[in-house]
Amino acid sequence: MIDFYSIQLSFLIFEAVFCFLSALVYSFSNDTLKRRKHVVLWLNISCGLMLVCEYGFYAYFGSINPLDVIIMYIVNAGVYYLIILMLLFYAMLVAIRLFGRFDLKKDMPCRVRFIIVCVFVTVGLLLTTISQFTGLLYYFDENNEYHRGPFFWLVTALSMLGALLVVSIIVQYRDRIRRSQQFVLISYLVLPLIGGVIQMIFYGNSLLNICSGFSVLLMFFENVIHKEQEVIKASKTEIRTGLANEHGYIEWLNSMKNSPDIKNYAVVFFDLRKFSEINRKYGIENGNRVLAAFGNMMLNKIEKDEILGRQFGNQFVAIVRKENLNNLLELLKEMEVPFKDVVTDRDTTVKLSACAGVYMIDRTDLAGEDILIFAGIALSEAKSRENDNVVWLTQELIDAITERKKLESDIRNGLKNNEFKPYYQPKVNIKTGKVCGAEALSRWHHRGEIVFPGKYIPNMESNDAICLLDICILTAVCKDISKWLEEGIEVPQISVNFSRRNLVDPELPKHIDSVVSEAGIPKDLIEIEVTESSDEFSIGILRNFVDSLHELGYKVSIDDFGSASSSLTLLREISFDTLKIDKGFVDHAKTRDLTILTHIVRLAREINVDIVAEGVEQKGQIEILDNLGVDVVQGFYFDKPLSKDNMTERLKTPEYSI
Repeated sequence: MIDFYSIQLSFLIFEAVFCFLSALVYSFSNDTLKRRKHVVLWLNISCGLMLVCEYGFYAYFGSINPLDVIIMYIVNAGVYYLIILMLLFYAMLVAIRLFGRFDLKKDMPCRVRFIIVCVFVTVGLLLTTISQFTGLLYYFDENNEYHRGPFFWLVTALSMLGALLVVSIIVQYRDRIRRSQQFVLISYLVLPLIGGVIQMIFYGNSLLNICSGFSVLLMFFENVIHKEQEVIKASKTEIRTGLANEHGYIEWLNSMKNSPDIKNYAVVFFDLRKFSEINRKYGIENGNRVLAAFGNMMLNKIEKDEILGRQFGNQFVAIVRKENLNNLLELLKEMEVPFKDVVTDRDTTVKLSACAGVYMIDRTDLAGEDILIFAGIALSEAKSRENDNVVWLTQELIDAITERKKLESDIRNGLKNNEFKPYYQPKVNIKTGKVCGAEALSRWHHRGEIVFPGKYIPNMESNDAICLLDICILTAVCKDISKWLEEGIEVPQISVNFSRRNLVDPELPKHIDSVVSEAGIPKDLIEIEVTESSDEFSIGILRNFVDSLHELGYKVSIDDFGSASSSLTLLREISFDTLKIDKGFVDHAKTRDLTILTHIVRLAREINVDIVAEGVEQKGQIEILDNLGVDVVQGFYFDKPLSKDNMTERLKTPEYSI
């Protein structure tokens, strides 16, 4: 015959031991939330102690031995205290699981209900304490047998109502957790309720507390599983924004490899424009807040079967269905992103826009990494264009990029093999008709042809090969000057162009001086020419560069003066020796251009700066410039850029007929 009493005691001690072992194991585990770890430990330990006390209650029930009577009072009080405390720990666990916190501050979700639960726990603990002296909840007769007191049902009701309030919170915010998690958390109300009903019918068993212990163990196991899932999710999640990281969205793409459905998606690789300005204006911490807020806003705009991730910095990846692509691209044109300024504690809004590369997935056999590479190619192209916010990956673009990569490789090899040569365009004094200087321009001798700068300079500007070219041309010019001097040829000052991209190197003036000194030529035969149009670096950096060259004994000219909006600022901040007038003023020669040019010439004279007019192709232009007081010009009217040999002959006969 089945002994239900023995089975009940076995269940109590088994569950108690399991709770303690679970707490011990969990104490050595890692949890992303320490608060949750502590609450799980408290809940398991409290449940284990409660079950041990319940076991002691039945073990010593009815014994009138004085020591057994004392033990009965202790374990019974322990059962009541611990059941009430378990309600508090249960509420804390639910709060942390749903909201990541349990602090009862004003902004705490469901704050009132959690406060009521805390009040129920406080009342329950007070009643239990009072009952030890009054018998309000329970009492023992002369045979040491347990009897319920008049307030027993009040404490039971408080516990059930408290659990019911917590369950109402779970139901309200059920979308934050999976159904399996909802079931396990709600079991803390449902299982003891079922056990309590049975216990009311079959008085004398401990099914209610056994069910409570079973629910706590369920929560423990679910929490362990959830923790492992969080570890897996964390490995696929970017910390600052909570979006998928590279591993996450590549795995998402790989999971769809060879599936026809993947061709219904498009990959958008996008970069937030000028985000460094936000970091400078609001600080790095606020910048991170903006990125997080932007990520949350974008997450609300995509469907459940789509994914949004952060690559790094201010680069993001969105994988969306093709029918939703236009909506996403429209959003990226401009978004207002609100965030809380950590410095001022004020609500602030910034406007963000992005440039994007789009790859419409058209194959099922590509790995996720390759798909992202295609979208990344389109983004790189978008970032290199000033007027295109979106670039679509097409075969034509792939071919163009392939050709550009090949050109880049050829350029690198050309620099190694000294295929770039200086060509010299003379500067002529129109008063005397004599060569008074020259500008060294590069030409590429490649595979038997001469390649002009328009073909290779943009490519070199994009990858900083231009810095190597500038030093290469300077070196060649110095060698040519040295050769001319050896031949007894009178050499005028030669201007050598240096891109502003060179200014990234603070030692550039020393490098220039080292090349000139090694060639053994006078420094006054070299002029360094920089262009005005680039704004890659600040005026301060350019000023330091010019001042350093002056200290080393070189003159500096500014090319294309008047082509950018900062002309007057440059003249005020930097002591250039020569202004080269933008050829646009000379080409058009309209009344408005002439008026501006007249004032530029007058200004240059007053601040003791020389002027060179470039782009002169007609005699009429020379007459206009002569009337304005411009003495030095260069252009096709006199000569196109000349090879070294041709320039040698020109220097031997430096006069032109005007």
